[in-house]
Amino acid sequence: MNACIACTSKEDPHLDNNSIEFHTHMGYRLIGEFYQCGYKFHTWYNMVWMEKQIGEHRKDQPAPLTFKELLESCRQQDKKKHLI
Repeated sequence: MNACIACTSKEDPHLDNNSIEFHTHMGYRLIGEFYQCGYKFHTWYNMVWMEKQIGEHRKDQPAPLTFKELLESCRQQDKKKHLI
């Protein structure tokens, strides 16, 4: 999973770095920082790129499900829950 988050290096009335701290707490790690690439409220902001691995990378990785397959799988699981 990836997150691109605006950040500031000084106190700012529109932005704090709580989102970075939250994502770090949730297991994300900092990958990189882009400098003065976001502009809002007449201010240039940096952006940080964070990532979190949520599964293993296998050599025999199965193909991803299509949306239709995923939807059908969810419907089947939902039916099983209502039978229990």
